[in-house]
Amino acid sequence: MGTARDVRALSYERFFQTSADLLAVLDREGRFVHANQAFRDVLGYLVETLLGQPFSAIVHPDDTADVRAFLAGGGEGDTTLRVTKRLLHRDLSARTVALALRHVAEDEAFYVTGRAAHEQGDAVVSRRREEVLQKMQATARVGGWEVDNRTGDLYWTEETYRIHEVPPGFRPVIETAINFYTPEAIPIITAAVQGCMRGEAYDLELQILTATGKRLWVRASGHPVFEDGQVIRLIGAFQDIDDFKRRELELEEKLAIIEEQRTAIHAMSAPIIQVWDGVLALPVVGRLDEARASEITGRMLSAVVAHAAHHAILDLTGVESVDEATADHVVRIIHSIQLLGAQSIVTGIRPAVAQTLISLGAGFAGARTVSHLREAIKICMRGK
Repeated sequence: MGTARDVRALSYERFFQTSADLLAVLDREGRFVHANQAFRDVLGYLVETLLGQPFSAIVHPDDTADVRAFLAGGGEGDTTLRVTKRLLHRDLSARTVALALRHVAEDEAFYVTGRAAHEQGDAVVSRRREEVLQKMQATARVGGWEVDNRTGDLYWTEETYRIHEVPPGFRPVIETAINFYTPEAIPIITAAVQGCMRGEAYDLELQILTATGKRLWVRASGHPVFEDGQVIRLIGAFQDIDDFKRRELELEEKLAIIEEQRTAIHAMSAPIIQVWDGVLALPVVGRLDEARASEITGRMLSAVVAHAAHHAILDLTGVESVDEATADHVVRIIHSIQLLGAQSIVTGIRPAVAQTLISLGAGFAGARTVSHLREAIKICMRGK
C-alpha cells in the first residue's frame, strides 16, 4: 500500500494530465520539463516533442518580447506575468491563449497555465447569435422545436412558447403539444408526426387553441434527422400565420362572392325563360364573345334536357349588330339545340343585322326565323 505522499503525487499527476487547461513546468531557463495532454489537444504538439524546447518557441514572434523578458529576468522572489498571447499550433496557425506564467524562486522553475481565449469569444458570439435569432423569430412569429425520437424528449424555442401562450415553467411533451391543436386538426397532426418518425417530412397549415383559449392558424412543419439509416430526431418550425391566413380566407370568400355575382349577372344578361310547356326562350342582349357564347350554349342545353323542351326560341331583338364571330356563335348555339332534338326558332333579327348576315354568308340551316317573339310562341303552341 502506497504512502500518503505517493497517493498525493498520483492525484496531482492525474489532475495535471486531465485538466482542459494548458499546464506546463519550465526550468529556470524557460524550457519545458513537463507538459500536459492539453498541449496536444489545443496546439497539436506531442508532449515528448516539447520537452527541452524553450517556451518562447511556441509563442508567435510578434508576441514574444515580454514573455522572453520575464523568462530571462526571473526576478527576486515569486513573480507572475498574466498576458494574452498567440501561441503557434503545430500546423503554424495561431491560437489566442490567456496565459499565467509564475516564477517560483524556491523551485527555480516557472509554472505555466493557459486557456484558449477564443472559448470566451465564441461564447459571446454564440450569445449574440442567439439574441439575433430570437429577435428574428419574434419578428417573423416563427419558432422551432426538436424531438429526440429515442427518448421522446421535446424542446421548444422561446417563440414557440410565446405562440402557445403557455405560462412560465411549462414543460412540453409530445402528447400535450398535439392536444393544443383543434379537435378537427388533431388526427391530421398526429398522423403527420407519426409519419415523420418513420422518415416522412410534413408541412401543414392547421389551427391550435392556445393556453388562453385563442384559436390561431399556424404553419407546422417537421423533418426527420437520420443516423445509420434510423430516425434519431425530429426538427421543425412552428409559425403564427393567423393574420395572413385570415386575410387569405377573407380574400377567397370575396372572390367567391364576386364569382357568384358574375354568374348572376351573366344569367340576367341572357335569361332562359320557360314560356310554355316544352317551350324555352333565350333573349340575347349585347355582343356575343367566345366566353359568353360558350356559357349561353351550356346553360341552354342543360335547360332543354331539364325541361324536355321541344322548342327553343333564340330572340336577337337586343342584338344591334353582328360580326362574323357573333354570327358563328349564333349558328353554333342553334346547331347544339337541334342535336338534342329540339326545334330552333330565331326571332327579332333587325334589318341591319340581316344585311350583315347575308354579306357574311351566314345562314341558320334548320332553324325557322320570324319577326317577333309573340309569333314564335304562337308557332310553338300550334305545333304542340
